[in-house]
Amino acid sequence: MKFNLNTENINYVKITYKDNNDFAHCIKAAIRLITEHELLACIKVDELPDIKVPQEVSLGIACENGLYKTKTILKKIEEDDAYMLLSMQRPDEVEYQQKREYFRVKIKENVSILYTLNEQNITYSGITYDISAKGVRIELDKVTDFPEEVKLVLYLPQKTINVQAKYIRSDEDDKILKASFQFVNIAQSDLDYVSQVCFRKQLEERRKNFM
Repeated sequence: MKFNLNTENINYVKITYKDNNDFAHCIKAAIRLITEHELLACIKVDELPDIKVPQEVSLGIACENGLYKTKTILKKIEEDDAYMLLSMQRPDEVEYQQKREYFRVKIKENVSILYTLNEQNITYSGITYDISAKGVRIELDKVTDFPEEVKLVLYLPQKTINVQAKYIRSDEDDKILKASFQFVNIAQSDLDYVSQVCFRKQLEERRKNFM
């Protein structure tokens, strides 16, 4: 697909790069400038990460209409106050991946389900089975009736997220009983963090498959 995107319809980009020890990392950045030959992305940092330049990087571009992916050349890195500027060669083509960046990954973290049933406030403590930026599946130790509207408290690595959710269904496969919930009115910062957790987990799984 011809690369005809602009700064107005790009939400953010994800850059997968290698450090000087050839370990892969991913950072999320904002696009500051697009010219005929260059993409200039920026990210707020306390200190510059270890990034080898120049190098070929994978570029994920999250837009209003979906996710695009391509490869390009990271040409140079500059400091601008508390920001890091990444100058990349503008790619000629990008590949359309999917309508939303909602890939699901298996992850086991503590979670609480808060709801009211028969005028009683109930807290159900469980473990996540898998998660995406759209919702979560939670392992159940027994068949449990949930109302349509619940509150979830997700105890993710380095961040606790409180979100209203809609109960979708319960099912069983691999002899594991699970309840599915869809996030409702999730804060953008929490949505971004869940997406980052999913991306890091996906990257870890890919590394394991290569080893």
